[in-house]
Amino acid sequence: MGIDRHVAVTEADYLRLLAHGTTAFELLRTALELGIFEHLEHAGGMNPRLLAQALGIEVQPARVMLLGLCALRLVDKHGDAYVNAGMTRRKLLRSGPRYLGQLVDVQAKVINRALPDLAESVRQGTNVGLRHLDGPGSTLYERLAAHPELQRVFYANMGDASRKAIGPLLDRYDLSGVRHAVDVGGGDGTNAIHLARRYPDLTVTVFDHESVTQLAADRVDDPDLRRRVRFHPGDIMTEPLPEGADAVLVFHIFEIWSRARNTELLRRCRAALPEGGVCLVYNFVSDDEGTGPMSAGLVSPYFLALASGEGMAYSAADMEQAALDAGFSEVERHEDMGFSHALVVGRR
Repeated sequence: MGIDRHVAVTEADYLRLLAHGTTAFELLRTALELGIFEHLEHAGGMNPRLLAQALGIEVQPARVMLLGLCALRLVDKHGDAYVNAGMTRRKLLRSGPRYLGQLVDVQAKVINRALPDLAESVRQGTNVGLRHLDGPGSTLYERLAAHPELQRVFYANMGDASRKAIGPLLDRYDLSGVRHAVDVGGGDGTNAIHLARRYPDLTVTVFDHESVTQLAADRVDDPDLRRRVRFHPGDIMTEPLPEGADAVLVFHIFEIWSRARNTELLRRCRAALPEGGVCLVYNFVSDDEGTGPMSAGLVSPYFLALASGEGMAYSAADMEQAALDAGFSEVERHEDMGFSHALVVGRR
């Protein structure tokens, strides 16, 4: 689990960040697009003139960018030179293990276009923002199939998030007794690949839309993994789960749907399991009180305005209750998993 570091701002500046949030985001996105943080890191710091030369731009735009990045605490100034702040080195350099570039990319290319429709989505209780992405289907995931480049951007971010979140799960929960797991909505196969590498006797079947399973299959080139990581295309909400599994994984799916739809999905997962089989629900969560954290509060509007029109970052208590309502006889709850995640395990 990472250290919780704090950046102090005045009340006035906090409100400015809310009012000028689009500008703050574009300063960050533009800095990543132009490689400003890499240039500063490689040089050990630059003044506006040197940065302008490195980027092939005029000095005035370089000053604008450095002023904005410094105001956002992403860059510091030491003498005449602007240098990367500590959090920039940790999370905004492409070589860093916690690089957030994929998140910024999907926010810019997919999510931000829909968020101006949040107010109307709140009024109507559905994902009005989906109108900005044409194609068949009533969810973002269905419509992405008609936009291969946006689908690639979206699942690159999902894969990056899964890579960061799967480690704490593997460290905290033992799956050595499982022989065949179905990864419901397994996306680009990141979770399946990590699980198969950790457990050499485990077979994992990724169950997701056909266009997504094709993306996932293309990522598996190791012969042993190709044998043990399988792909089953289909609609996870309506079609039967693949047979023969003693574990079902519901990772980063619960947040997409309503409580009622999640309960029905878990009921179908339970029905597909043998006696003693387990269903693991692992998800990004809010706190039980419904007051935070900030990450949960800021991601939830995406599910309402764009993704499905009905989801949010639920609490671990919500996940636990859904597993009980689905009929699991034993339910365990594991919190503090890192990356704002919780795990709920239902045993048939």
